[in-house]
Amino acid sequence: MSSQRKADRALTSMTIEGTLYTAGTSAAFITLIIGYLLTILTSPHLTIVNFMVFTVLQVIYCAVLWWLIKNEPSENLLIFAIVLLTILTVATGLLSFIGLQWDWLLYLVMISIYFMALSLRVAVISGILLYLLLALNLGFLNNWDWSHLYVSLLSLFPAFVFVAVFSLMFRILGIQKERAERLLHQLEESNAELEEAHKQLQSYANEVEELTVVRERTRMAREIHDTLGHYLSILTIQLETISKLQERDPARAAVEIAEARRVASQSMQEVRNAIAALRPTSIATLSLTQAITQLGNEFEQSAAETELTLDLDTQLPPISPDLQVAFYRAVQETLTNVRKHAHASKVLVRLRYEDDLLELVVLDNGSGTSSDDADNQPGGFGLIGLRERIELLGGQVMYGPAEPAGYRVCIQIHVPFKPSPGEISDEVTLGGKEEDRAHEPAHSHIEH
Repeated sequence: MSSQRKADRALTSMTIEGTLYTAGTSAAFITLIIGYLLTILTSPHLTIVNFMVFTVLQVIYCAVLWWLIKNEPSENLLIFAIVLLTILTVATGLLSFIGLQWDWLLYLVMISIYFMALSLRVAVISGILLYLLLALNLGFLNNWDWSHLYVSLLSLFPAFVFVAVFSLMFRILGIQKERAERLLHQLEESNAELEEAHKQLQSYANEVEELTVVRERTRMAREIHDTLGHYLSILTIQLETISKLQERDPARAAVEIAEARRVASQSMQEVRNAIAALRPTSIATLSLTQAITQLGNEFEQSAAETELTLDLDTQLPPISPDLQVAFYRAVQETLTNVRKHAHASKVLVRLRYEDDLLELVVLDNGSGTSSDDADNQPGGFGLIGLRERIELLGGQVMYGPAEPAGYRVCIQIHVPFKPSPGEISDEVTLGGKEEDRAHEPAHSHIEH
């Protein structure tokens, strides 16, 4: 509450300096000048004494009002200044007892100051008290002749109410203007901060993208070193052995030549895998399920001892190219890990889309590890890079040993689906199939 009062006080001060200074100041001083001239010109008994007293009071009144308008006084100084102006108003009204004309316009200026500088409740109370002082002044001036007093009070009351309402509306408009200007200033500052945050976020995104590319290149370099380099080293040794055995033991040389051919063929397959990982052309020409099926065919050719099951029978929503590449990379990475490290006999690749959730699960019954990582990081560089890629798209990756044996990789990301009118009719036709599918178990398992 105290902070709110301080804010209202600050707005009131700005209103006094802004609104009252621009329009209210002119009206107040014009009213004071008119009242002064009317009093001087219509006074029945104008003397040097009452003229000087009246002039001094008017000058002091104008000086206090000018100070109040030009400065931003504290709450105590503001109340003191308003009380002083009220005393000067009542004192000017009492000059009617020494022959001056009663200056009723000064009371209207005072009402305007109340409703533009004080809170509404205090302004109403102060206005009522000022009206009672005015009634007492008129009562003494007219010897309490109620016939004249009633007419004067009744004619002045609408003027009091009009000035009070007009001043209050003027003040509210001024406060609203100040608030609008403050909000506009805050909005401009917020926009500047948002632009700066956007630049920082863009810079961070660029850094993350660059880091992802570097990690991908590092992973590929490591893969080439671990696989192709290993096979080429074996091939070099076998060729040296063949050169030594060619004349001495032709039968042994023939066996070594056959083995060298097998190693060379395996090396060519590793080169093809590396090229496919660097440039997945299949994802650009095929759908996601077709591209995964192609990966499955390549896996079966390179790992004939492992039985692969593809569960891709699901209706997919429109998927962005980045998300398709990410899921393609996920299947590629996990199948590569299974082929190299898992020593599994069975592998399941399942793709599901239900309730706006796209889920990919790769499950094997192997040794329960994903890679031989020298840094002892869970999942190895490949899965870490995969997780970073999926998280940039708003998804999540979970991987770890499966129960009772094997390894499990699960990728989930929310993808809203808005079917076209033609797809809606297809869903109605396939409703029976969806009901049948609802009775299937939620998770597929592999016999270990």
